Amino acid sequence: MLEALNIRNLALVAELSLEFLPGLNTVTGETGAGKSLIIGALQLLAGGRASSGSIRKGAAACEISGIFRLDRVPPEVQEQLQLLLDDGGVRQCEEQRLLIRRVISETGSRAFVNNSPVTAAYLRDLGEFLVDIHGPNDSQTLLQPKRQLALLDSFAGQAGPLQECRQAWTALQELRQERQALQEDHLSAEEMQLFAFQLQEIDQAGIQADEEEPLQARHRLVAHSRRLIEIARQGADTLAQGDNSLQEQLSLTIRQIRELAQIDPAAGEPFQERLEELSNDLGEIASDLNNYADSLDWDEEALQEMEARLELLQRLKRKFGPTLAEVLSCAERLRGRLARVQGRQEALTALAEREQVLQKRHLSLCQKLHALRQQSGERLSAAISGKLQRLGFTRAGFAVMLSPASPGADGADAVEFCFAPNVGEEMQPLRSIASSGEIARVMLAIKTILSDADQVPVLVFDEIDANIGGRVAADVAAELRTLGRQHQVFCITHLPRIAAAGEAHFLVSKQINSGRTNASMLRLEGEDRVQEIVRMLGDSGSSATACRHARELLAEMSA
Repeated sequence: MLEALNIRNLALVAELSLEFLPGLNTVTGETGAGKSLIIGALQLLAGGRASSGSIRKGAAACEISGIFRLDRVPPEVQEQLQLLLDDGGVRQCEEQRLLIRRVISETGSRAFVNNSPVTAAYLRDLGEFLVDIHGPNDSQTLLQPKRQLALLDSFAGQAGPLQECRQAWTALQELRQERQALQEDHLSAEEMQLFAFQLQEIDQAGIQADEEEPLQARHRLVAHSRRLIEIARQGADTLAQGDNSLQEQLSLTIRQIRELAQIDPAAGEPFQERLEELSNDLGEIASDLNNYADSLDWDEEALQEMEARLELLQRLKRKFGPTLAEVLSCAERLRGRLARVQGRQEALTALAEREQVLQKRHLSLCQKLHALRQQSGERLSAAISGKLQRLGFTRAGFAVMLSPASPGADGADAVEFCFAPNVGEEMQPLRSIASSGEIARVMLAIKTILSDADQVPVLVFDEIDANIGGRVAADVAAELRTLGRQHQVFCITHLPRIAAAGEAHFLVSKQINSGRTNASMLRLEGEDRVQEIVRMLGDSGSSATACRHARELLAEMSA
């Protein structure tokens, strides 16, 4: 429900703050006082078109904000609203209250939900869950065939069959998408030949993802083996072989140190031991170098094979991927693609058979839904026709028309609510009726019958009392009050009987202050409400008789 509404600098309103009650809220006032300002404000909060012409003269911008309580909203609507809020990245509601704010300036408009910026289109999507406005020239969700179909299904209580139909349709569409993708996944003879050749090229190479680095190291060793042998031999000769080797020179030095040791054993013997160890080390190093040279094998054939292998790997990488792992991955992709295409016809045949089964099941569920809708449509037509009789349409007709439609998630039916206000006139779609007063009363009848099915929490009616009075007015008032048990209802009215039926009564008036006109709206209680009913009864003198009549009317309608 709409808990509070704040308006600043909108049209004739400078500043206005209102709080509303559940049930029926009636709005009255003199002609031209601005009773429709609440409709304009709610339209803007629901994503309606914003215009700089709405800004009060002299103000830079206007602002409208509304607080909606979600704890009184049906759980199904709460769930849908939460999904919409999540999709829009809107902040979480605090204490189950949704704050919607619209700011309009000369340069455009901005919208916020729970202080998170949103688009006007997002507000329209949100507004469909919150407010349904029935007034002159207003777009009403209940006039839309898709909405009418949903209401008919809800009235029939056939959520189970409808869910089955939707599931069958989803499965059918997914299968068709799979078949379409497979049909588009084809290869020409040339492409098949190319892919097969590329796969063979990779497979014949017999590559391993980790073979390149060890192969490069081995190739580097073999390619330089001649030079390595030469270096090792030369090193061995320098150390221990030849007439001028280090070991030969060291031997001469050792002999000299031995002579020193004979003369001075304390000094000479340590030197002798260290030099002899060094001589042994030189001999071992020379021997190890020779052994290393002997281990190297210059194999021209092996070198050529390794070079050929490395060239093959480089060519495959240039062609299929920057790494050998990518080359192998490419091979798997080629293998899978060829396998799919080669088995394509068999797969298409199997999918076509499955499609026939699913399509047959879906059509069967559509037929089941159609039969249920026919029965429910007849019951709904009779119920609404009876309600219209009470609302002054004694010669009117109403019918729920079903027509074939392309099979889809919601079956194979198109639904249209049709209305004929007078005997002898053809039934016409409700959305084509010109009179807003007629539409409003038809909507009231529909919404009263479908109050359990229609879960939009806030309903607004304007011009519902056009061209009615007496007993019909009393019946309209009673229906509005009944509707208020399931929804929060706002009704702008000129009829005292309807005004008296409201759980809350608001008066719209205009004042002139400092040469400026200002519209205001306040809740009437007690004697103030009595006086407004007296005015609406046409008694300008507020006589005792008129006051008594007004009090009686208030007591009667609240009983």
